[in-house]
Amino acid sequence: MANAAMKTRSCLIAGAIVIAGCGGDDGVVDRDPTDEEALAITALVGVDLPINEQRCVLQGIVDLQISPQQIVDGTLSVDADGAMLAAAAECVDDLASLEPFVQSFIDGAAESGTVLSVEEAQCSIRALESNDQEAAILDCLGDRVSEDEGYGDDLVLDLLWDQCAGGNPQACDELYRNAPIGSRYETYGRTCGDLLPDSRGLECFAQMD
Repeated sequence: MANAAMKTRSCLIAGAIVIAGCGGDDGVVDRDPTDEEALAITALVGVDLPINEQRCVLQGIVDLQISPQQIVDGTLSVDADGAMLAAAAECVDDLASLEPFVQSFIDGAAESGTVLSVEEAQCSIRALESNDQEAAILDCLGDRVSEDEGYGDDLVLDLLWDQCAGGNPQACDELYRNAPIGSRYETYGRTCGDLLPDSRGLECFAQMD
């Protein structure tokens, strides 16, 4: 079960860096945002923030020398948009309320083969603040997690299993990518056919080729 949680949590490595820096309120500007700035802040985070959090985000806009109109118009560069989102994340108590952050979490999970709903992503993000992150994330995924599903339950996954067992590392990675979270299929693919028990998944081709 820990492997399933690790798979989901590792979907957004960059997001973990942002999370680690959250909660700071140093250097917050001592004025309320103008109407234009407030509009830009709402456009950035996708939700109305309390005034203290708006001020904090405003500090990020000032520090990064970003025009509020660029945020409203959606003309920020990718780097500037990422920096601004990171700055906003440091100001907000509940990261799961930030629409762009939630979407980036969903996109990161999709890249590793895990499709999350908005609700599952929000739940998983909040679970990162839990003392038992793995158990909390698994609770977010509910009945999608199945430890019992294994060889013989899915013809396509069985074929990938067979190729993985035959020494095809790419098949092992594909098995891990497509397997249900928490299933024996996932474990077999993650460990490259039980050959690399410490593998975190999608590493078989790189390590065994």
